[in-house]
Amino acid sequence: MQDKTHITIAKHHPSGDAPDGRSLAFTLAFILLMDIQNQILEFIEKHSLKERALNSIDLVMDASIEADKENGIDFLDGHNRTDLLYEFERFEFRVNKNGYCKIITKINIYSKKLYGKGLDIPVGSYEEWTDLEGRYLNKFLAFNWSPSSLRIDNYIEMLSTVVPQRYYKRNVPQYEFTTYVNHIIVLIKGRNFYASIIFIKRCLVYLEKAKNIEIEKEYLIKCLEMFQNIYLFIRNNNLIDEEKLSFHKIDERIKERKANIS
Repeated sequence: MQDKTHITIAKHHPSGDAPDGRSLAFTLAFILLMDIQNQILEFIEKHSLKERALNSIDLVMDASIEADKENGIDFLDGHNRTDLLYEFERFEFRVNKNGYCKIITKINIYSKKLYGKGLDIPVGSYEEWTDLEGRYLNKFLAFNWSPSSLRIDNYIEMLSTVVPQRYYKRNVPQYEFTTYVNHIIVLIKGRNFYASIIFIKRCLVYLEKAKNIEIEKEYLIKCLEMFQNIYLFIRNNNLIDEEKLSFHKIDERIKERKANIS
């Protein structure tokens, strides 16, 4: 796994056609931003924020497991703790409306049992908050054991019970739509997230064409539900570049289709 220690600060490089005064202002602003970034990175290194967060996860997990055990709850929901792997994600520098600043260290948690060598979908996350004096502020540990790569099996079973069997015949118009749906399922199980979005788009294009024969309501509702959950999972876990993901307006188009179902 690559070490992704970085702080990103938006930078605007002056245009060569800009007036000298404006160009100088942009240059000075850029230098100031770089100085702030360097100071933050020095602070992070001085207080070993990444190492401190990585070393804290197991202690926090111990406490969470014990607290839930007293209430008869399995904190890990039946999953094996030895399968968990931790990977640093990023630092965030936040300033609230009152000018109070904090640095957030974010750690992703993966399961080697669920995702093999790819380890590209986190099943949990850990955050540790620190003030600008290096003092600990707060911590958050959370798991989500229902990513799309697992739930997709539920959709396979669900869709197989509602899809009209004639849709599998090549000489019916709905064959095109059903074939796209099957491609989406295969692509998600293979963790090819960008291609799955492309095929969701193709399904939506099919539905948006007035000349195409309508899909039966029960099957369509389940398909749209699956499309939306896949989209949200990909977006929430930053599995596709935001610009590429928003280009096809998938979320808006799904909501429009759902609203049009009588």
